[in-house]
Amino acid sequence: MWVTGYHPVEEVLSSRVQRPRKILIADSVPEKVRQSLATKAETAGVPCLSCPREEWHRRTGEKEGAGIAAEIPEFRYVELSAWLGSLPDRTASFLLDGITDPHNLGAVLRNVRAFGLSGVVIPRDRSCPVTSAVFRASAGAAAHVPVVQVKNLTRAVEDLQEAGFWVYAAVMDGETDVSAFSPAGRTGFVLGNEDTGVRRLVREKCDGTVRIPMEEGIDSLNVGVSSGILAYCTRVARVP
Repeated sequence: MWVTGYHPVEEVLSSRVQRPRKILIADSVPEKVRQSLATKAETAGVPCLSCPREEWHRRTGEKEGAGIAAEIPEFRYVELSAWLGSLPDRTASFLLDGITDPHNLGAVLRNVRAFGLSGVVIPRDRSCPVTSAVFRASAGAAAHVPVVQVKNLTRAVEDLQEAGFWVYAAVMDGETDVSAFSPAGRTGFVLGNEDTGVRRLVREKCDGTVRIPMEEGIDSLNVGVSSGILAYCTRVARVP
């Protein structure tokens, strides 16, 4: 997989998990930028190569990225049991029920990193995996945020509950206004598909529901925006 763009590549170089094989920079990239990335790559022990812009496009298969790319073998997902065992007593995470847009997944990952949540759980099927587009949309946050890929999201909700999580579905008709929500020590939020929302079976497994209050005439918010609001409210609610 090729991760492209200055910030995503910079983040990959500092990641302890998503280690790149090499950095490839087009010779049309400004010298100052090339030197900066070459220094970071040398510090990380990663080869940094330069080539003509046409070759860069051919080798990476990318049209975006400003001539800067890092090759990683594949995205490394985290095992659910290992992830649960590593979490502190006070934490929050997102479970994504069929998010298919890479820009939305990238936005969620960026919000998780920005507001200090512990990770994201996604189903293996009918869901966007972590791709180059997700890396770009997350501004490189995908290099640091633990992403757990599971076979069955409903079962994953149960696994989190057994690990001490209280799990809430974020829906339009939620029982609790998020501005008045008091998070548990371990809290999980389920965010639904861009078109169909949280599936019935998943919602029924949750401990409750929350809603984001909005003015009349607005049906819903983009899932990236919703994740940012939920992450921020959870962080604020935990400030002494």
